[in-house]
Amino acid sequence: MLLAGCTLASTPTPVTVRELAGAWQGRLALQLANATATMTIAETGSYQGALHLEGGEERPFNGAITILRPGRVRYQASHGNGIVTLTRQGNEMTLRFVPDGGGGGGAFTRVR
Repeated sequence: MLLAGCTLASTPTPVTVRELAGAWQGRLALQLANATATMTIAETGSYQGALHLEGGEERPFNGAITILRPGRVRYQASHGNGIVTLTRQGNEMTLRFVPDGGGGGGAFTRVR
């Protein structure tokens, strides 16, 4: 089982992995690439996505998000491990992937 972690900000109640399920779009910075990305999170917390590079090339990535306790969420993925933060402003939610050790990361908003 993959472990994952998130820090939740601006949420009145703890989030569940099921609340994160669905399609997300944003930007992901990896060691060798920085580009727009899309991903789909399953109700189990597993996710699959693709980095969309210039010229039409796509690089797949995958992983899992696990809530260790309220306010503490981690991810483990093909692109590294770290924490996930969730912020909510009105109806918009933003997931930020912050890698252990710094450098890179990503930010995604839910696709409507």
